[in-house]
Amino acid sequence: MKPRIFKIAVAAAFLLLEAASVNAKTVRMFSTSCTGPLTMVCDSIDYRADLTRVYGRLTGRPHTSNRIDGIVLVSGGKTFVSTDIDGVDLKRWFQWEDEGAIPVEIDFAPMSPCREAVVKAAGPRGESQWKLRAINKK
Repeated sequence: MKPRIFKIAVAAAFLLLEAASVNAKTVRMFSTSCTGPLTMVCDSIDYRADLTRVYGRLTGRPHTSNRIDGIVLVSGGKTFVSTDIDGVDLKRWFQWEDEGAIPVEIDFAPMSPCREAVVKAAGPRGESQWKLRAINKK
């Protein structure tokens, strides 16, 4: 009897995972225009039920340093404050290596997919704005 309950539990777990992945949507192909001292190229945005994750690369001059103190995303008249960032730490100085690029993943609260957004990053050298626009596939 117990193996049957285990099989049912495993099947239910797979169904839940499949249902969660159906709600996720990844949008690729973004054009990014930047202003300010810090630049980023957006690779994609992953819209999930529990978070929205922006994938990108910070670019800068090799062997220099910079710092990000806070990040917000503005889309559809709403402002979303970053809940986490991977690749660099908020409010800590980081060093650009030889290639001058740092891959980052920036997490925000869940939101609806958007065609355009503005990400604002504040640091000791001023505010940077990254305007993201989805490119139509043909």
